[in-house]
Amino acid sequence: MTEAFSAKFIRVIDANRSIKDELAAAIQMQSTRRRISVTDLINPRKAFFSRTHPEVPPSADRAQAMLAGTGFHNEFEHAVSTEEFAEQLVEYEGIVGKIDIYEDLPVELKTTRSLRPGLESIYTQYVDQLGAYAVMTGRMGGHLLLYGRGEFGRPPELRAFQVEFKDLPGIGTEMLRRRDLLRHALETGDPTGLPRCMWLGRCEYQELCGCESAPEIGPLVGASSVSIHPDEQLETLFAGRLQMGKEQLSGFRFYHLAFPRKAAFGLLDDGDDAAPTTQDRLGQLNRRGFFRALDDVLYRGMPGAFTSVPVRVGKLADRVRLCRGVPTILKSSKARDFIERKRLPAERPWNVDTLAFQCALLGAETGRLVLYYEVIPENKFMVYDVMFSDLPAVRAELERRLHLLESGAPPAELPACPAWMAKNCPYRDRCGCGDAA
Repeated sequence: MTEAFSAKFIRVIDANRSIKDELAAAIQMQSTRRRISVTDLINPRKAFFSRTHPEVPPSADRAQAMLAGTGFHNEFEHAVSTEEFAEQLVEYEGIVGKIDIYEDLPVELKTTRSLRPGLESIYTQYVDQLGAYAVMTGRMGGHLLLYGRGEFGRPPELRAFQVEFKDLPGIGTEMLRRRDLLRHALETGDPTGLPRCMWLGRCEYQELCGCESAPEIGPLVGASSVSIHPDEQLETLFAGRLQMGKEQLSGFRFYHLAFPRKAAFGLLDDGDDAAPTTQDRLGQLNRRGFFRALDDVLYRGMPGAFTSVPVRVGKLADRVRLCRGVPTILKSSKARDFIERKRLPAERPWNVDTLAFQCALLGAETGRLVLYYEVIPENKFMVYDVMFSDLPAVRAELERRLHLLESGAPPAELPACPAWMAKNCPYRDRCGCGDAA
């Protein structure tokens, strides 16, 4: 395993407990909704307790799942649609809803860890939510998009379904009934009349909610009043839009300096053999969406703590995030144990080098690496404060890599990428990184 270039310039690595605790608290903060939403109608009992007991945070794993879903939604919507049609707010009889994509018919996007075969992948609550949007828009149907994130070795997958509703008045009547039940419960502080929700036994409010004795909740949309069919045409349409939205290399960012050989191949590529597949694009949107959603939560949960400053050197144009004035990068890890401080330059060399380059450009001796551990339950964050020496030498290496990239030097002259990247790299048959790293 190759250590970070900057390892020889590290003076000390400390674990910052104060920032770690702030981040953990920020991600568990919840905002209280005031208006009744379509989501509230799907599980009104849980909606009641989320409003009346804001002091009960979701579990760290649940918060992570919500961030992943929210982030992917945002990225996907803006990759395949436009501001005119993405995230459209609709209102109906005191109920509000936000449709993921609404051009001609409402489109509801759902994310899950994996997709089951055929119609088995469609849960009742998916149809209920789309049915509510059909009522609110006066449309007799809509589309369901299901995204399987591709965890546990499975590839990402996107499926589309056409949904037709036969009884909009009946759906509307049930929506109003649930709205009135939830309103009464909130006004009286008594959830007794609210039905049991789908999260029985898996909910953060299970010590409070009394779901065991609550009446069963039936579907908002009856099985006999809906028809669902796979929609391959819609799948093809959105796959095409994803390809149209693929990112092109324009200038350089810190990512290209951390993985310079891959960036060099990208400059030489003719655009055909390295074109991302639909699965590649879905994976990109999933990763980017999660981090943007996490960023948003942390910015709101730690007001004033985060700022960013632009940096420019030659064709490098990027921004450095500051957390309380310290250059900070936020990354995730699927490691099952926290990485020891002394092992950080060997386990995460690309992160340490990126941090060193940012510190060198800003003249800051200390940088901060925040690792979010995805598979460790509850205690998700580890904050490493890294102090560097000889910042001019670090900057010289940054400028050397940048000059090689700007001059179109052969990829072999640039440092190899980590070996783990070779498995999914479009240049793996010619880059030599797997062996070199």
